[in-house]
Amino acid sequence: MVTRIPFQWNTANFQWNDNPYTWDDCVLIIEILQQGGGGSVDYLNQKPEKKKQFIKLLCKVQGKEYKETKEIHKAKIFIKDIELVAKEVLGVEIKINK
Repeated sequence: MVTRIPFQWNTANFQWNDNPYTWDDCVLIIEILQQGGGGSVDYLNQKPEKKKQFIKLLCKVQGKEYKETKEIHKAKIFIKDIELVAKEVLGVEIKINK
């Protein structure tokens, strides 16, 4: 499998000073996408800190306020959520096969 990273720090085609997403957000999405297919969701379920970071990012993309009031271990993440965040944060459309 060939992994294509959409951009790197020194080759990104947008300004970081007006981008609402951090480099850590981008790295997280790339890391999740590298798991491939349904493995992306499994990966997040196995890594609670990454799952928590992804849920915060998903809320930001959806324009929802994120309040940390309880643990997120029961929250469900769907492939369409990962596709949405990848499109918004990385600027690439992806299709993940289950």
